[in-house]
Amino acid sequence: AKAARQRVETAPRTRSMAATSRPKLLAGRKVLLLADFQFEDLELMYPKMRLEEEGAEVSVMGAHPAGIKYTGKYGYPVKSDLCVDNMSTTDAVASYDALLIPGGFAPDYMRRNQAMLDLTVAMAGAGRVVASICHGPWMLCSARRTDGSPLAKGIRATCFSACKDDLINAGATYVDEPAVVDGPFITARTPADLTPFLHAIIDEMAK
Repeated sequence: AKAARQRVETAPRTRSMAATSRPKLLAGRKVLLLADFQFEDLELMYPKMRLEEEGAEVSVMGAHPAGIKYTGKYGYPVKSDLCVDNMSTTDAVASYDALLIPGGFAPDYMRRNQAMLDLTVAMAGAGRVVASICHGPWMLCSARRTDGSPLAKGIRATCFSACKDDLINAGATYVDEPAVVDGPFITARTPADLTPFLHAIIDEMAK
């Protein structure tokens, strides 16, 4: 009986030590996570926690003053760390390894913000990972290179079904797959695809 009690008491500590000592695949890496009101809750919070779990530093960036609380479609709150207007694209490219764009209604606000569009172009142009899910690929349709062409032009990508025509009209080849990687761009369809989406992001960032 005494031995059984000891096993019960020590097992949780053993599991805790194993959890904290596992390798962090993204240690030292930094991610910018765009946010605005009415984001898809899972598409923001799950990537944030999953990337942090791998050791990445994730900074939430919005179009409003830093510290504002954004709420998702289902009411989940997240506080911003940065305002896009207070960081140059040069600094962003120099300091961050990836840009992540969740879905929901938020991308419809984001694509009207020129600073966010410029940031997306700069990160992609520098070869940084640019990952978007659900309605997030709208940003690839609205963000334009210096020659005026959308970032989506010429790439393979996926998105939520309602955005499919927008992606095609912007020049992308639409692919109905859970997660699609093409150069720096990683796209996914819905919250149901978050696992392969994050696998792709982690794999690309860990290279």
